[in-house]
Amino acid sequence: MKHAIPKQEEGKKLDITESKTCNTKEEAMDFYSTTRIKLLSINYWYEIASLPASTFTLLDTLGTKKEGLAEEGDYIQIDIPGPGLWSTGGYDYVRVEQIDESREDNTEILTMRLRPSTLPNPEDDLETKHFFNNMSSSTFQIKRIGNIVEASYFGRNELMNLELDSLADKIRNIVVALGAKLGASFPQWKALIHGLLDLDEEEKK
Repeated sequence: MKHAIPKQEEGKKLDITESKTCNTKEEAMDFYSTTRIKLLSINYWYEIASLPASTFTLLDTLGTKKEGLAEEGDYIQIDIPGPGLWSTGGYDYVRVEQIDESREDNTEILTMRLRPSTLPNPEDDLETKHFFNNMSSSTFQIKRIGNIVEASYFGRNELMNLELDSLADKIRNIVVALGAKLGASFPQWKALIHGLLDLDEEEKK
């Protein structure tokens, strides 16, 4: 189903939604178009987030840095604050699993789902390289209804990833996943949602 948010079954769940009301429908359509590009511009998430923390790099299926907008099948290399995975040189990885987009006269919506993944072009190493396992998902959604533009983050089934050969990586994932469970990931995604909608700029006015 298009734009479906994965069902919460086990582990941690996180929902964040913010909205911006524009003066007219036309203004909202322009703002939605800008917000859509910002969401798909993974390489600039660090700058877009109002309180930047992690850095994100868009990669193609071979693991080469990619410019432009995210597409289904791309990978994202994440450098989070604190200890990284020993087996990847310090990075976590997710894959762009699905991108859905719909447009009608009064409604526009873009949904992008990310899921913890192996390394791009993994060869013999098929471990999920992320502190959450691959049952977990992160879904971003930009929606315009009339003159209101809404941005949301939906974290689902966030479960610690201990299916790793390296003891150092297991210990690291315990530390980082527990931090996320206690709320450490909330400021990061809240900041990105704020940045997508320019809410901090609005608050300064």
